Amino acid sequence: PLGEQLRRLDLVRTAEGWLGVQEGSADHEAIIDIYNSHTPLAQGYAVTLDDNWCAAFASAIAIQQRRTDIIPTECGCERQIELWKEMGNWTENGAHMPLPGDYIYYAWDDEREWGDCTGWADHVGIVVGTSGPFIKVIEGNKDDQVMYRYILRGYHQIRGYGLPNYAGIG
Repeated sequence: PLGEQLRRLDLVRTAEGWLGVQEGSADHEAIIDIYNSHTPLAQGYAVTLDDNWCAAFASAIAIQQRRTDIIPTECGCERQIELWKEMGNWTENGAHMPLPGDYIYYAWDDEREWGDCTGWADHVGIVVGTSGPFIKVIEGNKDDQVMYRYILRGYHQIRGYGLPNYAGIG
């Protein structure tokens, strides 16, 4: 439905508004401030400027969009995955065709070249779109900035996807 697609694209546009933000800059601090302003604060922990901030960035986008009812906020990838599971909106299906606005998780330490990625998730991004076998993702804390990543769909280090229920929004 058109409304769902527009909500997905709106979330992606919000994330893209931060493209190029460098760690340590005033805009990086603004992202962290958005995350820390949300209550209740996940784990009761205020993210600092020295912390890894990929999940805080992904959560800050949900906070900016007022979509925390369909996107769990968290400063740690594994804890965020557990929240997706509790919502019933998590998939580890390697054949999943992600849509804009889906959240993608990686386990960079999972060195196997085939089979399910079951490693500890240590990074997250927001799907921008797909083209052929590639997924375009926007991520905070990629090389210490907000950047795009292009990754093969089904890549062995993709841990899974958080699937916000954009259709369920009025």
